[in-house]
Amino acid sequence: MAQPVVQMTADQLQSLIESVRLAAVAGASSAAPATVQTKGSFTNCTSRFGGQRDHEAVEEFITSIVTYKEIESISDEDALKGLSLLFYGLASTWWQGVRKEAKTWADAIALIRDHFSPTKPAYQIYLEVFEKKQEDSVAIDTFICQKRALLAQLPEGRHDEETELDLVYGLLNIKYRRNILRQDLKTFRELLEKGRIIEHNDLESEAVQTGPVRGSKRTKRCTHCNFRGHTFEECRKRRTTADE
Repeated sequence: MAQPVVQMTADQLQSLIESVRLAAVAGASSAAPATVQTKGSFTNCTSRFGGQRDHEAVEEFITSIVTYKEIESISDEDALKGLSLLFYGLASTWWQGVRKEAKTWADAIALIRDHFSPTKPAYQIYLEVFEKKQEDSVAIDTFICQKRALLAQLPEGRHDEETELDLVYGLLNIKYRRNILRQDLKTFRELLEKGRIIEHNDLESEAVQTGPVRGSKRTKRCTHCNFRGHTFEECRKRRTTADE
């Protein structure tokens, strides 16, 4: 007995093919292994804190762990639980006693600051700023960096950059103030650029006075015979004349 012939329109055939394709995709998805979502933690964080009462050390530690937490997508809850991994010495002992006070991640950061780097009163910061002027041996980059770090501890918005320039400029070594006028400066960047040129020129001048300049034929000149290559004390002509 002949089998009946099933006739389908083009639309019906396309619909059947699409149904088979979707069924195949669904089956493959159910068979694929589930992706394991791993939690971020401070296990591999290299930053450590031992409890030193130093503003710069405390801020460096806090900045480091906050950045690590964001990069690793660590939740506040997990970060709070794993914070003890980053302490050692005095800080570890301190954390054991205060950890119950930290209900949130923000509480923990505040506790670290309050205990190891309490906010200094403004008058004390100003005293530290004006305590020392720039010495001859201190590079301008180092000096400006130290003073700006102190000024950064003042309440935000206390001074604009131009006012801070006024505060720091008077503490500069005279060799900088002699060659850089305050009215020519609008930013610390300009001060640093001009200061570095002065330091470079000083180094070059010292090299000329004490010996040959690298890459140059210029050498010291004797003030007795006016010949180059030796000093007045080393001059043989002077010694010969003296012996006579």
